[in-house]
Amino acid sequence: MKKFFVPLILAVIFLSGCGQEDSPEAALNEIKIALAERDSAKLSERVDLDKFFATTYDATTIELAKNYDEYGAKYPDDPYFQHSADFLTTYNAEHKDLHLKFLDGVKNSFFAKVPEPATPEENPTAYVANEFEKIRAATNATIKETRIEDDRATIILELAGDSSLRGQFIGQMTFELAFHRDEKNRWHFDRIENLDELMPPLVDKAELVWINFNQPL
Repeated sequence: MKKFFVPLILAVIFLSGCGQEDSPEAALNEIKIALAERDSAKLSERVDLDKFFATTYDATTIELAKNYDEYGAKYPDDPYFQHSADFLTTYNAEHKDLHLKFLDGVKNSFFAKVPEPATPEENPTAYVANEFEKIRAATNATIKETRIEDDRATIILELAGDSSLRGQFIGQMTFELAFHRDEKNRWHFDRIENLDELMPPLVDKAELVWINFNQPL
């Protein structure tokens, strides 16, 4: 479960926004509404979620490999970090299709509103989808800044968890979100620009999940 957590938790960025005319803020707001309403068609108008997961998977692999030795020293009981950066890169590449298939199952369970199973083992994708919804509901977001240059834009989004257990788990993080404008002047979310800054705290959170569920590689 831990191997899917970093890309999944990054999806929590789709939480808030404002704006009446089309803008990066309006795109983010529509993403927020689409998730709240479990409307996959509306979401797809502003973001290609499958592409986002695949791109983020590759980007996180690169960032994890950069600081592999540090993570290994910090988490000596995690076999994922007790080999080498080359091992991680190869392992993630070999298992990419499997991991993305799992994320696709989570996405489908989320939009289909599959009920939460009694245990994670009963239906892992439905369990993670329901956890994502609980985390989403426990997280507030504030747009701190929007920078637009031609057909590209960056939104600085600050996430803050509420006082609940899941809100405290999220804590406070700042995301830099990249958008592009298409030929019809519609804005679309592309990627997270500051993964290098986010990866250490995200790994810490992923390790908490791994410790709790003790999932093997």
